[in-house]
Amino acid sequence: MSLKLKIRLSVFLLLLLLLGLGGYAFFTINYLEHGAHGIEQADFNLARTTVLAFLAAGTAVGVTMMVRLPRIVVRPLRRLSADVDKVAGPGPATRVAVGRRDEVGTIAAAVNRVLSQAQDERRATLAELFTERNRMDSLVRSLDEGLLLLDEQRTIVLANPVACDLLGLRPSDLLGQPAETVAAGSELLRELLVPLAEANLAGDAVPDPVFTFPHKGDSPHYQLSISPIETLDHANKRTPAGHILCLRNVSDFKKLDEVKSTFLATISHELKTPLASIKLSLMLLQNPRTSDAERQTLATGIGEETQRLLNMVGQLIEVSRLDAGAGIKLNVQPVRLAEVIGYATQTVQPQLQDKAIQLDVQVPDTLPTAHGDVEKTTWVLINLLSNAIRYSPAAAPLVIRAMQWGEMVRVSVEDQGPGIPAEFHKRIFQRFAGVPGQGGHGSSGLGLSISREFIDAQGGRLWVESQPEMGSRFLFTLPVA
Repeated sequence: MSLKLKIRLSVFLLLLLLLGLGGYAFFTINYLEHGAHGIEQADFNLARTTVLAFLAAGTAVGVTMMVRLPRIVVRPLRRLSADVDKVAGPGPATRVAVGRRDEVGTIAAAVNRVLSQAQDERRATLAELFTERNRMDSLVRSLDEGLLLLDEQRTIVLANPVACDLLGLRPSDLLGQPAETVAAGSELLRELLVPLAEANLAGDAVPDPVFTFPHKGDSPHYQLSISPIETLDHANKRTPAGHILCLRNVSDFKKLDEVKSTFLATISHELKTPLASIKLSLMLLQNPRTSDAERQTLATGIGEETQRLLNMVGQLIEVSRLDAGAGIKLNVQPVRLAEVIGYATQTVQPQLQDKAIQLDVQVPDTLPTAHGDVEKTTWVLINLLSNAIRYSPAAAPLVIRAMQWGEMVRVSVEDQGPGIPAEFHKRIFQRFAGVPGQGGHGSSGLGLSISREFIDAQGGRLWVESQPEMGSRFLFTLPVA
């Protein structure tokens, strides 16, 4: 039974008693006024008893309603309020009890529906938060940069695997620990905290420091940048919330600086040597005691040194054009590789004679015509031959082979030089790169890089096959015409 019906029945019963009492009094008074000549004692007693009965019944009903009716209304509301408090608290309760099918039960059912919807939304929100947390955790873990997150009390709250590896500490040794406490037993972390104490933050005029980690093999270089973290309080004011220490691997940039320095030293030596030779030859030419034959020899030497300078400057110009995005202009046409090989070997003939290199050219008569640029292909082959002669010992054999290779034509240059370790097979085709321990031959480190770009632009491929102490074989392919 609903509360509304209970209240209505209680009020109706009280009203019915009041109406009965009033009606009885009304009829009694009317009877006395219209014909009653005298009242018997029995009638008087009956009337008094009836009135008292109505009054007692009305009083009892009124008192009962005064006591029970608020309890009937308030008790389920209190029970509902207690159940809601339990649901809102930290306990395991997730629903309110639905008692009788009255208004309070309807409210409880509605509250349960709201709680069910809130729980569904909470589950969805928790799932989204869990997914985002996993995504951020995967992102932080997959970074190749070391990350350390310190809160406003300088407690370490995050350390990704790279940072732990660089510091040589386990995550359990870092997370939740004050940075100063961990730094007391870690010299590396102590050095990282020095820029933070000096307020050397990212974006200021002070350069970010670079640290090396000797225990990491090749002593990689990592640049430290420190960024402050700010949060918004209840008044939308920015308050400090800690710092992020980021260690970025700059080893490649350091190596590039070293390579460029080596390149500048090499190119300076390469320019100085022919210029000094040309200057000496000119002084001898101006000497009146120099004979005509000697003058001819000196002129030939000047021409060779000049051509060497022109080749070097041409490489630099070609690199500048490629870096500027000018691209490679090709004059593609059918190419007879036998003629290209003949012109290239004729160009390097003085170098071959100077070191008494034994050249062996193997070009079959049935070699098909290639599809490419004659000038660029000849340049590549001359560069490969010059490198092979430079690194070959005196009187060593040098082999040039050309053959059909499927739908391509393949040309190879094999020497008996010191060879190239497998870990440097890709690096030698980068600009300004070289093989450690073989940098004393005066190479600028540009020829192979330019050669590969020339071959790639023609639809071919250039690579090396080599082992230490077993010579090298450089190969390139061109499409069959």
